[in-house]
Amino acid sequence: MKYEDLKQEIKVIADIADGVPEVFRARCFELLLQHLLDSSTPNRVGDKSPAEGEKGKQDDKGTRKSKDDPDATSIPTPSQVKVFMQKTGVTADDLRRIAIFEDNEVHFVQEPTTKKIARGQIEWSLLVALKNGIATNNFSVDPESVRSICQEKGFYDKANFIKNFKTPKNATLFQGQMEAQGGPQKLSGDGQKELGTLIKELATQGS
Repeated sequence: MKYEDLKQEIKVIADIADGVPEVFRARCFELLLQHLLDSSTPNRVGDKSPAEGEKGKQDDKGTRKSKDDPDATSIPTPSQVKVFMQKTGVTADDLRRIAIFEDNEVHFVQEPTTKKIARGQIEWSLLVALKNGIATNNFSVDPESVRSICQEKGFYDKANFIKNFKTPKNATLFQGQMEAQGGPQKLSGDGQKELGTLIKELATQGS
């Protein structure tokens, strides 16, 4: 990669890193820079030629893969995640804007910002289901896991925590009833649709 091109790519990376919360900013920049440097390393003897190695990865201007290409993101997309993306229109770029995948764990860089505790609880339950979908290929959520993260993030209402899951609107988001100390429940079709909407909203915040 030419020096001027490399300099421009680094500027783009810096702009992307500036768009994530400060606590993740340095690590985000480091990961993106490492990916850029790896992709610009000259081929060793015996490696595929540039034409072979980059086939399908560049357009007629020599630019890198589109962000909308699932292979351009480091976030795993097992079969159920791919199905979810097709159903909801969520793209690999949307996922990359809200989360990073490091040490086999999903870390969200864009989080719910609603001022309503009840809504925050539901949004976090959807994100936990997404995290499990990526990690285990199963869009399920354990109510006690949601309780813990809501306590951590400031969206916990002890008196109404389980009641909130059982309101007519929220109950339709899960295939089974959420109970205190109960087992995990899979997202319903409505739940996956709501998760898709949430992902796009958070991705917009990170753009």
